Amino acid sequence: MISKTFVQLTQDEIYAIAKLRQDVFIVEQNSIYQDLDGLDQSAIHYLLKQPQDQELLLGYGRVRAIESTKQIKIERIVLLKQARGKGFGKMMLQQMLADINQSYAEFNIVLSSQTYACEFYRQLGFVEYGEPYDDGGIEHISMLYTKS
Repeated sequence: MISKTFVQLTQDEIYAIAKLRQDVFIVEQNSIYQDLDGLDQSAIHYLLKQPQDQELLLGYGRVRAIESTKQIKIERIVLLKQARGKGFGKMMLQQMLADINQSYAEFNIVLSSQTYACEFYRQLGFVEYGEPYDDGGIEHISMLYTKS
């Protein structure tokens, strides 16, 4: 897995990221929402590529630091359909958390989980807070990382 700032991404990587997010979040999950939200430019992007085919993007996630609230937001975690259930999501999150803890130890780490995926995030040290809410027609809940 590699991490890059927006300006370090190649045109092909930007296209692959947008396509994967669109294929899963909009088409597969039938959720009409504004995926290109103007926040990619300030994020660190994590790309999980197929070892034998570096053009194939298996997974993706982004991380943004919100200095004013001392929060790190993990966002847009997504896996290609055929990559699910093989431990890639856990591997991605563990790497992201390790990087965040190294660079932003004093920040709270938060994410917004689709409610069906809460158990996955709980196993990695996240706990729910607040009430569930609708985001693009899919129920989500905020989660906070509690392990160091």
